[in-house]
Amino acid sequence: FLKAREKLREILLKQGLSGEDVLIQMHREVFNLPISEPKKVALADKIGEYNFRLVEGANEMIQLEALLAQFTLLGK
Repeated sequence: FLKAREKLREILLKQGLSGEDVLIQMHREVFNLPISEPKKVALADKIGEYNFRLVEGANEMIQLEALLAQFTLLGK
């Protein structure tokens, strides 16, 4: 989780991508992961939920870090 969090910060702050851009790329990549279909569905659902939150004006960093936490929990 901590390595992913640092990579996220690098993408947002150093590379200047928006939170929405990050979510779009995550959504594309989920379907290429070597995991079960139910896990892919769960990940895509979470991405959609957090995208909605960003569209509604929530803080990008907090929401994306929360999404990473959700991914960590789903991976257990």
